[in-house]
Amino acid sequence: MLRPGLAATLALLATPTLAERVEVVCAGSSPFLSNTTLCDTRGRFVFQSDGPEVPFFVTVTAPATHCSDVSYMMFRPGEEASIGFSDRMAPGASQTVEIGAGFGPGEAVIEVAAIGHIGGCNTGAIQSWAVDISAAPVP
Repeated sequence: MLRPGLAATLALLATPTLAERVEVVCAGSSPFLSNTTLCDTRGRFVFQSDGPEVPFFVTVTAPATHCSDVSYMMFRPGEEASIGFSDRMAPGASQTVEIGAGFGPGEAVIEVAAIGHIGGCNTGAIQSWAVDISAAPVP
């Protein structure tokens, strides 16, 4: 995870890209860490990579329509170890998370998972989630 000052600098220096909305309906929900639930379904995000030596970060925004807080985890497809993790985010909040290098060149894919924080409409099971996400090379 990046320090807030570094994240802001990266966001300003990076080539701007449009965010893509990823929406997921959970096939199920499992208890996770204290007062959280994990959606059993991951979303997929595709971006363009300049090559395996180029490190990337993603900017994730929890849609303002969310009715409870969420955290996001990023994964390489088929892997269980996360390559990036956001802090707890209120609806409408954004964060920048470094996800490392080793993508591409060309089309690259990451999977995104959501952890719902109990409160608001989340009474112990996350039903669905969304994220606005974009990727850019670390300058």
